[in-house]
Amino acid sequence: MLSARRRRAVRSKTVGVLLFLLTLPLLLKSIFSLWSDEPGMLLAAGGGWLMFIAAAMLCRRGLQAELAAAERPFAGRPGRRMKVAGGVLAGIATAFTALFAAGHSLPIAVAFGLIASAGYFLLYGADRLAGTAAAGPAADEETAALLQDAYRRLDGIEQSRKAIGSPEFRLRLGNIAGSVERILKLVAEDPRDLRRARKFLTVYLDGAQRIAEDYVRTHSSTAASSELEHNFRTLLVDMENTCDEQYGKLLQHDVSDLEVQIEVLSARLRQEGVA
Repeated sequence: MLSARRRRAVRSKTVGVLLFLLTLPLLLKSIFSLWSDEPGMLLAAGGGWLMFIAAAMLCRRGLQAELAAAERPFAGRPGRRMKVAGGVLAGIATAFTALFAAGHSLPIAVAFGLIASAGYFLLYGADRLAGTAAAGPAADEETAALLQDAYRRLDGIEQSRKAIGSPEFRLRLGNIAGSVERILKLVAEDPRDLRRARKFLTVYLDGAQRIAEDYVRTHSSTAASSELEHNFRTLLVDMENTCDEQYGKLLQHDVSDLEVQIEVLSARLRQEGVA
């Protein structure tokens, strides 16, 4: 079964692809106009194709932002502006293509553009993913700010994971990122869990990001040593266990034992590092 992070990655890669496929006829028309020596048609079809591609890219980024906002509460604002810009540009591209590539009159071209924009907004305009993230009590400003900061740190861990060459370390950091994401979702669904997770989000997550970034920096600038590899592996194992225990304690609404464990591991993160 795919983790939430991997599901989001798969959906982010496939969302909005249809708009790119719909531009293929214009691309083919542009290529054929080169063979038939029609510079006017090349400019018309090629210009329309480029505008459609730009519209598709804006739509895709907007949809990806909405997807992230739905699956990662408070990670960022939905990309509504990008989607709207994509819809307007799709209408302009349609009118341009109808006027200059298909030879329609201006009123007909404008009508085609309006219809294209209307269809675009019917298909992509609604925030279909909005409201799926928060199922519990509304989060206050403090909780929202803390979650936004936690997601930024989680993204930092993910960037470090991608920069690490060791498959084992990439897997362990991926497991840590997935566990942290589950914890953040618990807090988003019920902000009352913030008291139990505050130390984890403010102290531990910061240490985990710093350790991952330090390893990437040290590993890229110096030759790998067995001591460095061992220290980092030990810390990753401890971080994985702590994440799992934090998640379980939040489900049980028990924080006393976990605070002690986080204090011990946080001290190790501060003192040992990876350098």
